[in-house]
Amino acid sequence: MPEMSVTELEVRWGECDPAGIVYHPAYLDWFSVARMHYLRENGISYMETFHDNGIVLVVLEARCRYRKTVRAEDVIRVEARMAERTRTRIKMVYRVYDQDGNLCGEGETHHAYVDEQNRAVNVAKRAPELWALLQQLPVEKDTSSD
Repeated sequence: MPEMSVTELEVRWGECDPAGIVYHPAYLDWFSVARMHYLRENGISYMETFHDNGIVLVVLEARCRYRKTVRAEDVIRVEARMAERTRTRIKMVYRVYDQDGNLCGEGETHHAYVDEQNRAVNVAKRAPELWALLQQLPVEKDTSSD
C-alpha cells in the first residue's frame, strides 16, 4: 500500500482571482481530491466503502500554509498521506508543489466518522471490514486502540 498518493492537477481559471493567482480556498478542494485519490490508491473507494455504508467522513478542521504563488495554467502536484488514525477519526496531511518542485503550500485536515444523523461512529464496531482496511494504511501515528 502506498504511504503517499500524488495527484497532478492543472490550475483552472475558476480557481483564481482576477489577477490569475489561485484563490486560497482552492487548496482545500485540492486536498479533497488528493484524499480521495489516496484512499482509492489504497483500495478504498470513498463512495462504496464509506458513503454507501452510511458512514460520512466529515471535516472537523482544515489548515493550510501558503508558501508560493500558484497561477492559472500551472501544473501542480499534491501529495497526500495519512498522519493519524483512530477508530473515530483520521488526520491527513498534504503538500502542494509546482512543476519545478517548489513547495507552494502545505496543510492538514482532521476528519470524524459520522452516520446519516451526524452522530459519531466507531468505525471498528460499525464497519469492521472498513476498519480492517484502514488499519493496513501506513500512518505516522497509529492510535488504533483509541
